[in-house]
Amino acid sequence: MTIPSGDRIRVLVTLNPIESHLRGLVTLVDTLSALGHDVRIAVPGKWSGWLHDHYGARTVDIGPSWLDPEFDSVVFGALLDGGAAAFDRAMMVEFLSARVAGYVAGRVLELAEQWRPDVVLHECTEFGGYLAAERLGIPHVVVDIGPLEAVVQRLHREVIAAALTARRAELGLPPEPGTPGVLRHLTVSLTPEEFNHRDFGTPLVRYRHELPNRRDERMPSEFTRLPSDRPIVYLSMGSIGPRSSRFMPRSTEIYREIFTALGELDCSVIAALPTQYQDAFRSLPPHVHTMARVPQSLVLPRVDLFLTHGGLNSIRDVLTCGVPQVLLPFFADHPGNARRCEELGTGVRIDPATVTAADVLSACERVLTDPSYRQATCELRDHMRALPPQTAFAGDLRRLVESRQEAMSND
Repeated sequence: MTIPSGDRIRVLVTLNPIESHLRGLVTLVDTLSALGHDVRIAVPGKWSGWLHDHYGARTVDIGPSWLDPEFDSVVFGALLDGGAAAFDRAMMVEFLSARVAGYVAGRVLELAEQWRPDVVLHECTEFGGYLAAERLGIPHVVVDIGPLEAVVQRLHREVIAAALTARRAELGLPPEPGTPGVLRHLTVSLTPEEFNHRDFGTPLVRYRHELPNRRDERMPSEFTRLPSDRPIVYLSMGSIGPRSSRFMPRSTEIYREIFTALGELDCSVIAALPTQYQDAFRSLPPHVHTMARVPQSLVLPRVDLFLTHGGLNSIRDVLTCGVPQVLLPFFADHPGNARRCEELGTGVRIDPATVTAADVLSACERVLTDPSYRQATCELRDHMRALPPQTAFAGDLRRLVESRQEAMSND
């Protein structure tokens, strides 16, 4: 059922041009679009055709990409040199810079001269949309795609507030407030409170996560031929390092330890292995099947174990499907997610800095043979299912916009 044309909201979505960041909020975009709202994603021009073809998204071109090989070299170099904390700091410094947040804010303000949004919906590491919304005097909504905790708590006072104050000054705005400005209107989470943010200082509104799908996704043919008498293990380390030449050698070492372990495990393996690493792993055992991209939303409900880096997208997917995990967390929200999974009994955490094949083999055997891991994950799945559907978000967004418009008319 769609809304009357007079009730449509103009929603501008801003995000950093990384597919995992898009997947963190694409189902909200789909829900709003299906209801008839005018939703447009602000992206670099070269992304527009790709997003339309793969996700059916309506986009608006705001210029060339603001992320480049230099960005990758800086942040992944920080990871190698200083670990996860250094990576997080370097990433936020880059995302908050004039060439990223300032650039996006300026282009959104230019866009608003022809198409003025009623609200900006942005992911929690993208600040240009937030800044532009503040300048336009319209509400903004932040979606936790990970790492929201770092953005509004751990790094806000250390790094983020000062950088945002500088960007705000460039737009004629007052300094960044002590309470993070991104939390001013509506904060959205797609996880149950039993998993995270239960003690969050600012209220979150939670909705049920839905598995995102690309238009071109289909079940891999290898999956249809797997034997039925052995467990299925799915491996995906997300986008960790594939774009960074500095981090690729370390990634290769980690993959080598993982594949050595999986080669000894009595199982079938479906592994997402980016093309940059394919040549290094041509000779794997016949029960290990690699492909450049695995349709996670189709495969995950059918597997017995997920080897993952622990990014929030993947964690939300496993909570939706009830699949236990072995986690190798790298940076951002990964370490916190992995610790929480281990605390809740849904998986086993391994340090990727010191990982060995023996570590991986032991963890996989433990999770596959102990039913308590799947039971704990299924309990979280039930909490996820108890959350309001994403159509409820559309109603909350409508009320936010109307409330803001009423307040402005009374000023």
